[in-house]
Amino acid sequence: MNDQPGAGAELYELFPSVQHTYQRIAEWTGIDVQRIFEEERQPGQEHRQGIGAIRQAAAVLGIADVLAEEYGITLAAVCGLSFGALVGATLAGAVERQDLFTLLMRLREVPPPAADNGPQAVAMLRIPYDTATDDLLADVPGVYLSADLGKVGTGQERMVLLGGYRSALQEFGAGFPACALHVSDDHGAAFHSPLQQHISDFLEPTLEAMTFHDPRVPVHSCMERKALTTAEEIRDLFRRNPTAPVSVPHMIGGLEDGGTELGLVLGPAAFGTFQSAAFPVVHVESPDHVFEAMTAVYDFGIELPSTEAGVAQ
Repeated sequence: MNDQPGAGAELYELFPSVQHTYQRIAEWTGIDVQRIFEEERQPGQEHRQGIGAIRQAAAVLGIADVLAEEYGITLAAVCGLSFGALVGATLAGAVERQDLFTLLMRLREVPPPAADNGPQAVAMLRIPYDTATDDLLADVPGVYLSADLGKVGTGQERMVLLGGYRSALQEFGAGFPACALHVSDDHGAAFHSPLQQHISDFLEPTLEAMTFHDPRVPVHSCMERKALTTAEEIRDLFRRNPTAPVSVPHMIGGLEDGGTELGLVLGPAAFGTFQSAAFPVVHVESPDHVFEAMTAVYDFGIELPSTEAGVAQ
């Protein structure tokens, strides 16, 4: 996960705009700034249960504020994968920042799923690029596509994440060559699968109380190759996020369809995810990265005050 302690600390020390952002987040969550930076996830905690999600969102918003307020770089489109999609929609103004952090605090209270069918897990699998996952999983009960991470290696294969019951994943993996399917020991939740319906149900009252706006700039979906431009589309994104599979190719393809010239990956992220894009991408996580982003804007001749895309992961 991209939620390690210390994320965003260098920028916080340097920029008053970031300090202001974190102070507001501390007020909304009741978690002081130092704790946001330093608290580690406890053994057995999922990403949503610890402070990591709050730390990650704070870092992304703080960096966006530095770019906009200190250097005049605003975003002309946004996207994000999984949790990052929610932060991206917030960057686009479709969700109020306080509402986002209210939702993240509510996530910390999600009860565990019913254990009737055994523990859940996530597995990683490389498959031929043209393999249809619907066909691959058609007769496999308890195993679902969680994420398509796109091409790997020479481009003849792609990496997918599968979510399901641990026993079902292990049984499914037995049909592949040794080590082809790796069931993670670190994650006990079948992310982005129907097995997470209990999260959607738990969050529905919170989402119902939230106000969604038409985004100021397009939000490129990670669930289908589509630009989201209305409040109802953003509400649907939030509702489906726990249970619907996500796709890097959908997300990057949408940005390419929109004519993106430069992508900025904001905050702690698995930067390699975006290196298959047809447009150049700059990772912005530290003060040095802010300078690199400014340089890229000028090197590629992109007219300020807006770059072409922002990515939250």
